Amino acid sequence: MAKPKISILLPTRKRTDAVIKSIGSLLASAKNTADIEILIAYDDNDEESREFFSKTWWDFIAQSEATTKVFETERFGYLRLYKYVNMLAEEATGDWVMFWNDDALMLTDNWDDFIVRETGWFGCLRMPCVTMNHPFALFPIIPRSWLDLFGKISPVNHSDWWIYHVTKNTRTLKDIPVQVYHDRADVTGGNNDETFKEQSYAADGRDPTNPEDYSHPDRIKDLNEWINKLNEYVNKQ
Repeated sequence: MAKPKISILLPTRKRTDAVIKSIGSLLASAKNTADIEILIAYDDNDEESREFFSKTWWDFIAQSEATTKVFETERFGYLRLYKYVNMLAEEATGDWVMFWNDDALMLTDNWDDFIVRETGWFGCLRMPCVTMNHPFALFPIIPRSWLDLFGKISPVNHSDWWIYHVTKNTRTLKDIPVQVYHDRADVTGGNNDETFKEQSYAADGRDPTNPEDYSHPDRIKDLNEWINKLNEYVNKQ
């Protein structure tokens, strides 16, 4: 029987040094790097990332047994982050898909083992973020079969918000003892760069006229439909 695999989804922009630190923390603390797949997406106007992922990246990643896939895509921007996530998830081959950020650092040894232990369970695994006391699963982990059930990871600008509310309302949200350090500029002062300054947290969830915002009436309807669908799925298991 094949071992369960974990697919890491990582959109990034102009943060090649941060990517090395972030992915490095995952690989250094993993129990089985051979069972980890890393999927990267960067924008087609990001020359820094293009250069890095065509050369330096492969020398860096060769030091582990992890497999990788790198994609150059049109720029969707922070408030369309779900576009990157949905695309990467479609390419994932793991049993689990795990959201990750280029400004995140893994703190827990053998973190991958805590995930694969849950294989066969359907829902969201939540890792506590030590720098942010946030109720959402900021780095959600869901089974790859989520795409088979719903057709996509999320239809809105913030997939973590979406997954949290779908699974919280179906009692399929589970904490695992894995800790993450989110080195975000407005929280820790780290990574206070151009990429961070281009983000717009203030606009998120506050534009009901935008069909990609989770406050839009159609997306609220979708949320209830996803909750009902997951409830039906879980009750049949």
